[in-house]
Amino acid sequence: MKTDVSNAIAELQRAFPSSTIDVVEDGEGGARFTINKLDLGDRYTPREAWLGAHIPSQYPYADIYPLFMDPVVQRIDGVPFEAPITHGAQFNGLPAIQISRRNNHAQTHPQTAIAKIVKVLDYLEKME
Repeated sequence: MKTDVSNAIAELQRAFPSSTIDVVEDGEGGARFTINKLDLGDRYTPREAWLGAHIPSQYPYADIYPLFMDPVVQRIDGVPFEAPITHGAQFNGLPAIQISRRNNHAQTHPQTAIAKIVKVLDYLEKME
């Protein structure tokens, strides 16, 4: 695993101390991570679930995209997820919900792994 990727994983562990983080190296310098028992907020059931993604070896100059979430997560208002959040995906061999929130300027405006997770959590919180 490349140093930038390893450092990003360590930063995620510090940023989410109440969660455990599982890491699987991809064999190319990047890694897949799963943040377990991440608080998604009071708009979702279950409130705590896993969220995962792949940090590519080109990080921080490549986007962490897409993200994946526990497939049991539902909105408490009963409204089904719509694109850019879709069912039927897989992450690390497990069923998942895919969250497509791309940083189209990753090469010129890198985004940290923490910023990406916070951006997605903010999107989930404000989604109508």
